[in-house]
Amino acid sequence: MAIGTYGTTRPADVSIDDIDVYYNYTPNRETVNNNIIKLNSSEILSENYLPEDEQIVGEENLLEGLYNLKLPATVFGQLGIYTIYLKPKRVIVQIVDCSVLSSLPSVKGIVVNINDLPENLRANNSLQGYRIEYVDSTTDKKIRNVARYVVTSNKVVPVSENVGNTSQKAIRYRFDDTGTLVFVQLTPSSASDVKPNATPFIGNPNQTIIISNTFFSPLVVEVNMVQNTIDTLSNYVAGEQIKDVDNGILTYYDENRVITKQFNIYEIKESVDNVPLYEVKEKRTNIDETQGFNDVISEVE
Repeated sequence: MAIGTYGTTRPADVSIDDIDVYYNYTPNRETVNNNIIKLNSSEILSENYLPEDEQIVGEENLLEGLYNLKLPATVFGQLGIYTIYLKPKRVIVQIVDCSVLSSLPSVKGIVVNINDLPENLRANNSLQGYRIEYVDSTTDKKIRNVARYVVTSNKVVPVSENVGNTSQKAIRYRFDDTGTLVFVQLTPSSASDVKPNATPFIGNPNQTIIISNTFFSPLVVEVNMVQNTIDTLSNYVAGEQIKDVDNGILTYYDENRVITKQFNIYEIKESVDNVPLYEVKEKRTNIDETQGFNDVISEVE
């Protein structure tokens, strides 16, 4: 019996609004620039769609996993190296409480204010699958390599209940779709069988957390803006050119016979014997438009 191989990579259909885009620029590889700039993802990215004959009735015709990256000249207008970083969008909130459910005291989780979340994450279980990272309350820096993942997220209201057989009260939470708080169950959050008394860290009240989606893996794209491409270099090497002998002007043209560069060509001679010492090819800053290819050829003809 043959054993099938199943793919595990799923094309991302993440919304562009759920993507954060950053970039930095450096003129060359010897220069280090730590200035990171955030871009508007909707101005940089756009989605692709399947052909109309493949459209599913009632479904969006999105081609998953393929997005267009636009490079507007207003941002990417200088020669040099641009490093573009695409990562899941993040939301920064504070933990209101760390507690348990009233009906299920064994289920622990964190509680956040629903008003701190964007509109698309306020419905029940909207945070399912999201990643939670923590900010150290002492240093105000993110705790590295510590992450928890959301199992469920539901609207709740706080209720005060007795603790065991004592008269002490404790705040627990009950599901209620009219609640202004969200109870977020995380994994891992329960102790292992090996150390049943060692409960995994899920956060502390008033601690800042970073919530981000897991819809796609972060991506780095390096764009090198150069003065010449393979096509332009090919035109300089094997393309059409004209040397004006009288005026000492060498002109290069593209495939459409449009002037791309001009150089002054001349010799530097020895002052006494008038012997040529150097042949100079100097780039012109002002293009002589009278050197148009068709104009010169028509004069000869």
